[in-house]
Amino acid sequence: MRYSVKIEDKEFDIDIEYKSEKYIATINGKEVIIESHKLGESRSIMLLNNKSFEVDVRSNGYDNAKTVFVLGQEIPVEIENYNLAQLKKKAGMSSASKMDLTLKAPMPGLILELKTTVGDSVKKGDALVIIEAMKMENVIKASGDGIIKSISVESGQSVEKGDMILEFE
Repeated sequence: MRYSVKIEDKEFDIDIEYKSEKYIATINGKEVIIESHKLGESRSIMLLNNKSFEVDVRSNGYDNAKTVFVLGQEIPVEIENYNLAQLKKKAGMSSASKMDLTLKAPMPGLILELKTTVGDSVKKGDALVIIEAMKMENVIKASGDGIIKSISVESGQSVEKGDMILEFE
């Protein structure tokens, strides 16, 4: 299966083949062997180049946008069928997704710090909140530009997956 993956302004051509309980991923022409063991609905342990990573991939709705949590960081990515992405490029269409107007807790945890206040203008990639989950600090970043309309949590508050954190205008 071949995908076009966009992380910020960088695009990757990724071809994935499953062989003998391992994945062979060719990323922009470079081959990588990946072992993956599912931990839950969206979480896996992955072994790349003899290094182990816990990876959590969450869908942001019904579009191509996903959020990858790895090494305490949130990485917004867009994943699309390679051929469809190339067709859209040739037609001058964008595969960019629209920003959600709400930010919900991607995991259960403790709100350590709010990085914004109501009325703040934020840009894509700006830190919004830090959530501690499983003894790791996760920086949740803006998936697009916007203005903070309301904040539903405060520092020190526990949240469950899906709890409202803030709203954008």
